[in-house]
Amino acid sequence: MNKNLREVEALVELVNEYVQIEKTIAVLPCGYISVKHISGHTYNYRQWREGNKIISSYVPEALLNGVKRKISVRKENEALLKVVKKDLKKASAKLVKVGVLGEDDVKVLLECARNGGDVTEKAKELVK
Repeated sequence: MNKNLREVEALVELVNEYVQIEKTIAVLPCGYISVKHISGHTYNYRQWREGNKIISSYVPEALLNGVKRKISVRKENEALLKVVKKDLKKASAKLVKVGVLGEDDVKVLLECARNGGDVTEKAKELVK
């Protein structure tokens, strides 16, 4: 049981990390920077998809480096989120397989973390 407790603690940390990365991604701009040359002038636009449409937003030269940096950080976090999601699936599948938690229990832990609740306490309740 002690090993299972450590596995649950590891799952709780992964859940917290996953939700933190989600929150970070949510506040960063998506898309990419497109540079247009029109009548001898250079214009920078941030472009992103919404459904089938590509949306453009002009980015002034003074803000360009900051926007590029934020887009880069978002892409790094999206890549990290994929890795953490994979680890989360492995950890939760292991706990479900041994019968410590159910599949719905993992979803409950994610929702608890997204709502700002204490995931550790919720995990203790679910394991009992």
